[in-house]
Amino acid sequence: MRCRSSPSANWRENAGSSADKNRWGAKIWVPHAEQVWESATLEESYRKGAGFLKICTESGSLKEVKLKADGSDLPPLRNPAILVGQNDLTTLSYLHEPGVLHNLRVRFCERQIIYTYCGIILVAINPYAEMPLYGPSIIRAYRGHAMGDLEPHIFALAEEAYTKLERENCNLSIIVSGESGAGKTVSAKYAMRYFAAVGGSESETQVERKVLASSPIMEAFGNAKTTRNDNSSRFGKFTKLLFRNQMGVMYLQGATMHTYLLEKSRVVYQAQGERNYHIFYQLCAARSKYPELVLDHQDKFQFLNMGGAPDIERVSDADQFNETVQAMTVLGFSIQQIADIVKILAGILHLGNIQVSKKFNEGSEEEDTDSCEIFHNDIHLQITGDLLRVSAEDLRRWLLMRKIESVNEYVLIPNSIEAAQAARDALAKHIYAKLFQYIVGVLNKSLNNGSKQCSFIGVLDIYGFETFEVNSYEQFCINYANEKLQQQFNQHVFKLEQEEYLKEGITWTMIDFYDNQPCIDLIESRLGVLDLLDEECRMPKGSDESWAGKLIGKCSKFPHFEKPRFGTTSFFIKHFSDTVEYDVNGFLEKNRDTVSKELTQVLSESNMSLVKQVMTLEEIDTLSVDTAKSSTLGGRVVISAGRKQQGNDTRRRVVPSKQHRKTVGSQFQESLASLISTLHATTPHYVRCIKPNDDKIAFKWETAKIIQQLRACGVLETVRISAAGFPSRWLYPDFYMRYQLLVYRSKLDKNDMKQSCRNIVMKWIQDEDKYRFGNTQIFFRAGQVAFLEQVRANLRKKYITIVQSVVRRFIYRRRFLRLQMVINGIQRHARGFLARQRVQKMREARAGLILSKYARGWLCRRRYLRLRHSISGIQTYARGMLARSKFHAMRDHYRAVQIQRFVRGALARRAYQKRRRNIIICQAAIRRFLARRQFKRMKAEAKTIKHIENKYMGLENKIISMQQRIDELNRDNSNLKHKTSEISVLKMKLELKKTLEVEFKNVKAACQDKDRLIEALNKQLEAERDEKMQLLEENGHAQEEWLSQKQTWRLENEELRRQIDEIIEMAKNAEVSQRNQEDRLLAEIDNRELNEAYQRAIKDKEVIENENYMLKEELSRLTAGSFSLHGRKASNASSQNEDDVGYASAKNTLEINRPPDLLSKNYSYDSTSMVVKLRAILEEEKQKHKNLQEQYIKLASRHKPTEDSFRVSELEVENEKLRSEYDQLRTSIKHGVEINELNAQHAALQEEVRRRREECIQLKAVLLQQSQSMRSLEPESLQLRGNDVNEVMEAFQSQKFINRQLESELKAITEEHNSKLIEMTQEIERLNKEKDELQKVIFESLDEFEDANVDTLKQNDRYLRRELQKAVAEFLLVQEELKLAHAKLKAYRQDGGQLEHKLEEEMSRNKPNGTATDVGANVTKQRSQNPQGLMKFHSSDLDKILQRLLSALTPRTVVGLLPGFPAYLIFMCIRYTDLTNADDDVRELLSKFVIQIKKMHRTPHPIENRVIWLVNSITLLNLLKQYGDVEEYVKFNTEKQNQQQLKNFNLFEYRRVILDLIVNLYQALIMQIQGLLDPKIVPAILNNDEIQRGRQAHGMRSRAPSIGASSSPEHGGGPAWKQLIGQLEHFYKQFQHFGLDNCYAEQIFHQLLYFICAVALNCLMLRGDICMWETGMIIRYNIGCIEDWVRSKKMSNDVLAPLAPLNQVSQLLQSRKSEQDVQTICDLCTSLSTAQVLKVMKSYKLDDYESEITNVFLEKLTKELNARQMQKSNSDEFTIDQKFIQPFKVVFRYSDIKLEDIDLPSHLNLDEFLTKI
Repeated sequence: MRCRSSPSANWRENAGSSADKNRWGAKIWVPHAEQVWESATLEESYRKGAGFLKICTESGSLKEVKLKADGSDLPPLRNPAILVGQNDLTTLSYLHEPGVLHNLRVRFCERQIIYTYCGIILVAINPYAEMPLYGPSIIRAYRGHAMGDLEPHIFALAEEAYTKLERENCNLSIIVSGESGAGKTVSAKYAMRYFAAVGGSESETQVERKVLASSPIMEAFGNAKTTRNDNSSRFGKFTKLLFRNQMGVMYLQGATMHTYLLEKSRVVYQAQGERNYHIFYQLCAARSKYPELVLDHQDKFQFLNMGGAPDIERVSDADQFNETVQAMTVLGFSIQQIADIVKILAGILHLGNIQVSKKFNEGSEEEDTDSCEIFHNDIHLQITGDLLRVSAEDLRRWLLMRKIESVNEYVLIPNSIEAAQAARDALAKHIYAKLFQYIVGVLNKSLNNGSKQCSFIGVLDIYGFETFEVNSYEQFCINYANEKLQQQFNQHVFKLEQEEYLKEGITWTMIDFYDNQPCIDLIESRLGVLDLLDEECRMPKGSDESWAGKLIGKCSKFPHFEKPRFGTTSFFIKHFSDTVEYDVNGFLEKNRDTVSKELTQVLSESNMSLVKQVMTLEEIDTLSVDTAKSSTLGGRVVISAGRKQQGNDTRRRVVPSKQHRKTVGSQFQESLASLISTLHATTPHYVRCIKPNDDKIAFKWETAKIIQQLRACGVLETVRISAAGFPSRWLYPDFYMRYQLLVYRSKLDKNDMKQSCRNIVMKWIQDEDKYRFGNTQIFFRAGQVAFLEQVRANLRKKYITIVQSVVRRFIYRRRFLRLQMVINGIQRHARGFLARQRVQKMREARAGLILSKYARGWLCRRRYLRLRHSISGIQTYARGMLARSKFHAMRDHYRAVQIQRFVRGALARRAYQKRRRNIIICQAAIRRFLARRQFKRMKAEAKTIKHIENKYMGLENKIISMQQRIDELNRDNSNLKHKTSEISVLKMKLELKKTLEVEFKNVKAACQDKDRLIEALNKQLEAERDEKMQLLEENGHAQEEWLSQKQTWRLENEELRRQIDEIIEMAKNAEVSQRNQEDRLLAEIDNRELNEAYQRAIKDKEVIENENYMLKEELSRLTAGSFSLHGRKASNASSQNEDDVGYASAKNTLEINRPPDLLSKNYSYDSTSMVVKLRAILEEEKQKHKNLQEQYIKLASRHKPTEDSFRVSELEVENEKLRSEYDQLRTSIKHGVEINELNAQHAALQEEVRRRREECIQLKAVLLQQSQSMRSLEPESLQLRGNDVNEVMEAFQSQKFINRQLESELKAITEEHNSKLIEMTQEIERLNKEKDELQKVIFESLDEFEDANVDTLKQNDRYLRRELQKAVAEFLLVQEELKLAHAKLKAYRQDGGQLEHKLEEEMSRNKPNGTATDVGANVTKQRSQNPQGLMKFHSSDLDKILQRLLSALTPRTVVGLLPGFPAYLIFMCIRYTDLTNADDDVRELLSKFVIQIKKMHRTPHPIENRVIWLVNSITLLNLLKQYGDVEEYVKFNTEKQNQQQLKNFNLFEYRRVILDLIVNLYQALIMQIQGLLDPKIVPAILNNDEIQRGRQAHGMRSRAPSIGASSSPEHGGGPAWKQLIGQLEHFYKQFQHFGLDNCYAEQIFHQLLYFICAVALNCLMLRGDICMWETGMIIRYNIGCIEDWVRSKKMSNDVLAPLAPLNQVSQLLQSRKSEQDVQTICDLCTSLSTAQVLKVMKSYKLDDYESEITNVFLEKLTKELNARQMQKSNSDEFTIDQKFIQPFKVVFRYSDIKLEDIDLPSHLNLDEFLTKI
C-alpha cells in the first residue's frame, strides 16, 4: 500500500488515457477562478505534442490552454449526457473532480435532489428548505427495498443497515459527518426516526417514542446558534439503538447515548452573531412560568448577550421550551427533577451576572490590583445562593480567594479581578458540564430498560473538518477526530473495493489510497502534539508559549508539521483535506479544564439533592466504560453520592490524584480510540453532509465551498479509489439491452448474453486492460463507457440518418407524385373546359337552326289547326242538334211504358196482401186453441209421480248410494261410541289411583318435612294469587280490546247496511224486469217455492250466526288468558304446540272452492230481512258478552290453580283457532258463501270441542295432582315401601300410556267425523245446485215449447248430454275428495302423538330432578311439521357452537352451503332468545361472537376465512335490520317475515358493534391482500415490457442486482402483469364463491387499484432513472390490461377511478415538454399534484434526440400548476399514502330466504347443540 500525496494525479492519468478522444467538438473541463471548473468545447482536434488547445467556453469566449509536451496535463473530459445526473457518482465514466461536481450540481440545482450516492457514501446537501421527503409514506416506500432500487435517501441507507441487522444479526453503525450547518443532526435524527418506525412496537414502553423524544432534549442542552448554523451541535454524540430478535423480526428494545467533547466555553463566551445553548434562551422565554427564578429578558444576562443575536428566525423559544419539557416528561424526568434542573440553569445565569469590582486599600483611594471585591448585597449573588441552596457568603469568599497547599499548611491568596472572573466562569462551565452529564445519564436510564439486547445500530453524529481564521483547541480536537475517522473510512472503502473484485472473480492489482497515518502519529505518538501538551500541563509554570517552543523543537521532524515563519504563537498541521494553522493561546487552560476545589466543595454541600448529586458525578469515558463501573487509577478515596455503602456507611471509589488527573486531551484520545474500536467492530455506513452556502439560501450553489467540503469529507477520495480500479460496472442484461446495436445480429444470442456482451466489448475495445468480465457484471476502466456511449451515439446517428434519408425520400417522392397528379388534373380540367366551350358553340349554332325550323313549322301548323278547328265546330253543332231531337222522342215513349207497368203491379199487390192477411188470421185462431189444450194436458201430467220419477231417476240412485255411505258412517260412529264407553273403565282405574294417592298422602303426613311442604304450598298459593291479579289486569286490557273490536264491527255493520241497500235496489229492479218478461202464473209458483227455501235458509243462517258469535265471545274473553300465560310456563308449553295440531280439518273447511253461480245466486235473495237479523244478532252479542264476562269473573274468583290453569291452556288453543276461524267466517260472509257451509262447520266443532275440553281438563288435573303427590315424597319414605312405589310407578306409566292412546283416538275420531260432515254438506250443496239448474232448464223448455217440436227435441238432447258430463265430473270429484280425506286422516293420526308429547313435557317440568329421567325416558321428540325459523340451544354450549362455526368451518365446507349460512344460524339462535326473552343469553351470544371475530381479524388467517366472515357479518347485520322492526328495512318483508320480527329485544347497539366489526374485517382483509400484491405491483406496472420481453423497463443498469432479478417476467412463470391479474382473478373468484355482494367486491377492488396506483406511482417518483418516454408506454399498456380485466367482470367505471393518476403520469411521460405545451400538460394532469408533476419533470431522463427541459419551461409550468383550482392537501408531497384505506360502505340488502326453510346440515356436527323448532 503506497501513499499518494494528491488525488488529482489519478485524474490526470485518466485524462491522458483519453487523449485520443480529444477531437474537435469534444466537451472538456477547464479551471476557472470563481467557478473552480468551467465547461468548454474543443475548437480543433488535439495533436500529440501540441503545446496548446483552442477551446470555446460556455460563455462564448475563445481561449488557448497551454499544455505540456507529453500531454500529461490534458483537461478532463465531460461525461456523456446519459451519465449526467446519475444516482451514484462512481457510475460516471470519467471519474474526476469536475465530473463529480457537475453531477452534484445538476441533481441539486436543476432537479432539487439533495441525496446522491458515492459508492458506500450517502452525500447529503443541505437544501435550507423544507422538503417533503420524510413522511410516513416515504418510510413505507423505502421499506423492503435494497439500496439502489429507489432514489438515494437517508431512509435507503437506514433500510440497508436494518436489513443487514435482520439478516446477519450483526452490529452496524451510521457515521454522519460534515461541517457545522451541513445538516448532520437532521440526518441523524431522520435515521433514528426510520429505525424507530420500522423497529417500533405497540408495547407499553413505547421505546421508539422515547428515542425520538430524546432529540429535543439533546438539542436544547447541546446545540447552539453559530455563524454557520442556527442549530449546531456543540458536542459529539454516538447513539446506540438496541434491538432484540423476536420471531425473526428485529424490534427496537432501547437505546444508549454516549457524548464527548462538549464545548463548555460557549457557556461563558460567544462570538459575534452566535448564541449560547438553546436551553438558556428557552428558559428566559418561559420565565413567566417560573417566577421563583427571578429571570429577566435574555439581554439582561452576561452569558447570553455577548453574541448580539439572541433570536432565530421562524423559531419560538417558548414553544421549544414546552417541547423540551414534554420530552423530558416522556423520558422519565419527574416534576421535581425538571424544577431542580431549571433552578440550576437559572443559577448559572445569575452566577454570570455577579459583579466583580475593584478593591481599594484601606484608608486610601489607591486601587489594590492583587485583589477584588464582590458586594454583600449583590442581588445575583443572593439569588444564586437561593436557587442552588448554597451559602452565598461561602460562594463569595471562594470567588475572591484561592487556597494554595504546601507540604504542611495551606495559604489563602486573594484573586485579582481577572482571576475572580475566571473562577466564576470556570464554575459556571463546570456546573453546566456536570448537569449535561447528569441529563445524559437519566436519558440512558430511561431509554435502556436493562433487558438483554441482540444487536445494535449506532448513529454517530460528529462534527466535520473545521478551519477558521483563528483555530483553537476545539478545532484541533475536531480535526484530530476527523483524521482518525478518515483513516477508518479509507480502510473500509479499500476493503469493500477489493471484496467486490474477489466476488466477481476478476484479476486485479493492489489499489493505492491515501494513508493519513503520519498525520495521526504527529498528534498522538510519543513526543507528539498531545503528549507535549500533557507534559506542559503538568509543569507548575507551564505556558502556551513554552509549549509552542517545544512543539517547534520536537515535532519539526514530522513531515505534516510546519512551523510559522514569524513568531512562536502558532503552528501548522497538514491534514488530509487542508493545512490548518492553530493558535496556541488557551491550549493549556482548555486542556487542564481546572476549577477551584473550594467552589466545588461549596456546591457539594448544597441542600438541593440534585446539585449535590450532579457535583459528585464521576468523570468517566461513556464510550468505553459503563456508567455503573469505577476504575482504580491510584489516588484519594472519595464518596459517591449515587451508591450506598456495602459493609460500611460509604462506598469508596478511587479518583486520580492531582498529579495523575487526566487532561481533556487524554480523555478525548481515549474516547476516540474507544469509538474507533467500536466502529471497527461494526459494519459502517457513511453519510457526508455538505453545506452549499454560508448565506443559508435555499438551493444556492457555491462551488468553491462545496469542492472544499468534498475534499475534506472523503468523497473525492472514494472517487479516486474507484477510478483507480474499474469504476464502471454493468450487469450483463443491462449492457446487452443498451449496446446490442453495436454488433451484427449474427453475433448476438439472447440465450447467452454473457457471450454476446463479450462480442460487443471485444469488437470496440481492443485493450484488454480496459475491461474485465466478472461473474454477473462487466467492469470498465474510467472513460470506456463514455467511449461506448460515443460509439453508440455515432451508430445511432448513422442509422437515424439513413432512416431519415429514406423517410425524406419517401416524403419528397410522395410530394412530387401529389404535385404531378395535381398538375395533370389541372391540365385535364383546362382542356376539358376549352373543349366544352367549343362544343357549346357548336350546339348553340345547331340549336338555332333547329329552333328556326320548328318555329316555321309551328306557325304553319297553327294556321292549319285554326282552320280545321272552325270547320269541325260547325259540323259538331249540326250533328248534335239532330241527335238531340231524336233522343227526346225515344225518351218520351219509354216513360209512358214504365208508368203503365208500375200502375198494373200496385193494383195486383194490393189484392194479394188483403187475401193473405185474412188467411193468417184464421190459422192463428186455430193454433191458439190447440196450444191451450195441449198445455193443460202437459200440466196435468207434470204433477204425476211417474213423470217426476223419470226426471229424477239418476238423482235417486245417487241419494241411495249416499245413504249407504251415511249408514256405514253411522256404524263406524257406533263403534267409536262403544270405544268411548271404555272411558268409564279408565275413570274407574283413575279412582283406584286416587286411593293409592290417599295412601301416599298418609305416608307424606308421617314425614318430618310437613312444615317445609306447607311453606312451599303457601309460596305456590301466593304465586297463583299473583297470576290471578295479573289475569284481572289483563282482563281490563281485553275489555279495551273488545271495545275497539266492537267499534270495528259497528263500522263493518254500517258497510253491510250500505251494501244491503244497494242489493235491495238491484233486487227490486230485477223483480220489475222479471215480472214484465215471465208469465204471471209461472212467476207466482216459482216465487212461492223460492220464498219458502229462502226463509228456511235465513232461519238456519241466524242459528249458525248466533252460535258463531258465541265462539267469538269466547275468543275475546279468552284472549286475556292467552296473554297472561304467554310466559314460559307448564300450561303454555302445550298450547303453543297444539296450535297447529288440533283442528286442521276445521281450518280447511272454508278453503273449499265454490262454483261462481252460487256466489252470484246469493244476491238474488230478498235481503230486506237480513238487515233486521243482523241488528238482532248485534243485540244478542252484547247480551252474551255481558253473560260471559260475569261467568269469567266467577271463574276467576275461584282459587283452583290446577284446573283453571289447564282450562286456560285449553282456551288458549281455542283462542288461536277461533281467531283464524273468525277471520275466515268474516270473509265468507262478506263474499256470500252458503249458510249451509256455516252450519256444517259449527256442527263439526261445537259439541266435540266442548266434550274434549272438559275431558282434557279433568285428565290434566288428575295428572298434576299425581305429580305433586310424587314430588312431595321423600327418599326415606320411598325406601320404606319400595315394592309399593314400583307398583305405583308402573301403574302410572300404564295409565299415562292409556291416556295417550285415548287422546290420539279422540282426536282421530273428531277429525274423521268432521271430515265426513263436511263431505255430506258438500254433497247436499251439489244436489241443491243440480235441482236449481234442472228447474231452470224446465222453465226454459216450457217457454220455448211453443216455437217448434224440433227445437224441443234438440234441447232435450243437449240436456241429456250435459247431465252425463256432470255425472262423470262429479264422480271424479268424489274420488279426489275421498283420496284427500284419506290423506288428511292419515296425517291426523300421525299428529295424534303430539298431545302425549305435551303431557309428558308438563310432567317433566313439574317433577323433581331425581325422577325426571325415569319418567321421561320413553318420550321421543318428533320432527316439527310447521317450522318456526328458530334454533334452540343452551347457553352452556355457546363456546362449542361458535368454535365449530368459526374455527372448524373450512372454506371447502362453506362453498357448498347457502351464502351467509352461519349468520342465518346465529340469527335463528337470536330469535330463540327473543322468543324466550333471555336477555343474558342473547347478550352472551352476540358478545362471544364479536370477541371470536375480533380474535380472527387480529391474528393471521387465510384470506378465505376473512372473506367468509366478512360475508357472514354483513349478512347478520342485514338480518338484524330486516327483522329488527325498523320501518325503512321491513317494508319489503312478507307477512310471514313480519311475524318473525324480534319482539322483546332492540339490538341497535349490537348493530353498531357488528358494523364496526365489519369495518375492521374489511381493513384486515385489505391489508392482507395488499401484502400479497405489493411485491407484484412494480414488476407488473413499471418493469414489465411486453414489447421487448426479458428486458428491464428502464434499459439502464441498476445499482443493485435485485431490480433486474425481480423485474424479469420469466421469474414468475409468465409476464408480471398476468401474474398480477391472475392474483386479482383469484380474489374475485373467492368473493364470488363465498357469496360476497358485488357492491362490496367493487369497493374492495377500488381500494386494491388505489393501492396498486400508490405503490407504482411512489416507486416511479423515487426512481428517476426510469422517468422516460419508454416507461410511459409500458405503464399505459400494463394499466390497459388491468382495465380490460375490470371491464370483463362488468364492474362499474368507478372502480377504475383510482388508476387516473397513473394513467396521467404515463401520458405526461409521453407528452411534449416545450413552453408551448404548458397548458396542455396542466389540462392533462388533473389528478396529479404540483409536486408530482414537477418531480416527474425534474427527474425526466432525456433521450439522445429529445429537446432539453429548460428552466423557463419549469417556471411557467409551476406557475400554471399552482394557479389550478385543486384541493390543497399535502400539496408538497409527491407520494401517495399507501396505507390509506377507503371507507367501507355497508348497504342494506333484503333477503327473501325463508328462515323456516333453513335446515341444519349434518356435516357441520351441530345437531347435538342446535335443534330446529
